Amino acid sequence: RRATRYGQQILKAEPGFFATLIPVVVDTFGEAYPELVKNQDTILEIVKEEEEAFSTMLDRGIKFFTELESELKEEGKKQVTGDKAFFLYDTLGFPIDLTELMAEEAGLTVDSDGFTNEMEAQKQRSRDARAKAKGGGTKRLEFIAEQTAWLAENGVKATDDSSKYAWDVETAASIKAVFGTDGFLEEGSSVGSGETVGIVLDKSSFYAEAG
Repeated sequence: RRATRYGQQILKAEPGFFATLIPVVVDTFGEAYPELVKNQDTILEIVKEEEEAFSTMLDRGIKFFTELESELKEEGKKQVTGDKAFFLYDTLGFPIDLTELMAEEAGLTVDSDGFTNEMEAQKQRSRDARAKAKGGGTKRLEFIAEQTAWLAENGVKATDDSSKYAWDVETAASIKAVFGTDGFLEEGSSVGSGETVGIVLDKSSFYAEAG
């Protein structure tokens, strides 16, 4: 990410330039490190994916930092605060060392302690949320291999989710199974008020992991 940012912003290289360097690296070091030759296609694919993914955030990050730099210098300040550095990290995917490098190039410093505090605060918020859910009696519903095996044994076919690719189409579905924190519910059984259950449908327009 540091190299991609430096190449595009400072060297004015075209997006995607980084992946074109892989064959040169393999040619140069392949004899000493034969695994590079063996895995060249995989390495190239990973680098391309990473570069493309980061490039989508890079412009936003550079714009944010440039505006922040101007704002700080207008105010006579020379330090990027911890919360701003954390925003670059958490929202825009900029590692802290990349922010520190950009700050150094601009004659600024970064409040590393403030960044660490922001990171710890975020972790604490996550811990508190989990503790609150647990304390409130909410158990996690797990739908993993054990559950899918049970469905297969009981003749429940995989959900048809082809309608997720259709726009503005209503999907009528039937409930094929209901499961709770203690497993699947038998016909005629029930759960207590306020308990969480999951339903297995024969059809769905939702995406499996992010619907």
